[in-house]
Amino acid sequence: MYTSKHTTNLLFVLLLSLAGICQSQEITKTSQPNNIKNMPIIKYLWYGFDILDIRPGIEGKISVELNTLVQSKYIWHGLDLLDDHGIVFTMATIKLADTGLSGTIIGAYPLSSGLVRSTELDFAVFYSGAFWKDTPWVTNFTTNYFYYGKPKVSRARSDTQEIGTGFSWPKLLGNSGLSPNYYFGRLWPTRSQSNLEGCEGFIHIFGLNYDFAIPDFWSAGKSQTFKLSGDITYNDGFGGVEHDWSHAVFGISTCLENKHISITPYVNHQISMDDSVNNENEIWCGVNCTYRF
Repeated sequence: MYTSKHTTNLLFVLLLSLAGICQSQEITKTSQPNNIKNMPIIKYLWYGFDILDIRPGIEGKISVELNTLVQSKYIWHGLDLLDDHGIVFTMATIKLADTGLSGTIIGAYPLSSGLVRSTELDFAVFYSGAFWKDTPWVTNFTTNYFYYGKPKVSRARSDTQEIGTGFSWPKLLGNSGLSPNYYFGRLWPTRSQSNLEGCEGFIHIFGLNYDFAIPDFWSAGKSQTFKLSGDITYNDGFGGVEHDWSHAVFGISTCLENKHISITPYVNHQISMDDSVNNENEIWCGVNCTYRF
């Protein structure tokens, strides 16, 4: 079982190691604008603290995002993990200049009493890039590794790990605002004698996003951009689900932001097609607050 001291030590070691990787990189000041096209479909959101005073000069080599999200239900790949109870996610994300590498620490805390054993302390590493950049077939990709930890369950018997890669094609359908995407992932239990035996499997998610703006949404000449998203999942044993088309999710979100702070409200609706993933359809909503520096 983790203690607060152990958690602090783990966080410090991860952040310090990421800072060490940054040392060999050239200092750059380039950044991507924060707009709706760069906003991911929300699955996990995070919170952290300022680490820029670890070493002089590091400000030009890394960027940090701190996130807090409150969500009405904890829906994960179709599964209702807390049986209709709400959850708050906190996360700290460190991005290493223009390398495409980033690291994340995630805390997940149920909002209802009696669910302490469902508390999570997760770790993730991402690598993002693109190829065929100057063609209509430009392909953006992100490869990820997740460690899902349950610190209130002894000997890591409820811990799992996931590795996967997601692809998106923002120009494939021209200037229509439509962007197809695809994710492939694999999940397995961390321990051989796990409480989650039988959860090992693969998952395929086929999605389509649509970005559109409503002119004069706030006042004359001031529009607001929204993102519509939809995906359908073929589950091949991932999380103990039957091998079948398991569920489809549709959502809408928007982003309100200034230079450093953004607020992203969203609503999602799930159509469950297989009882092994969920025996009912789901509607959930949330709001994410992000601070960047």
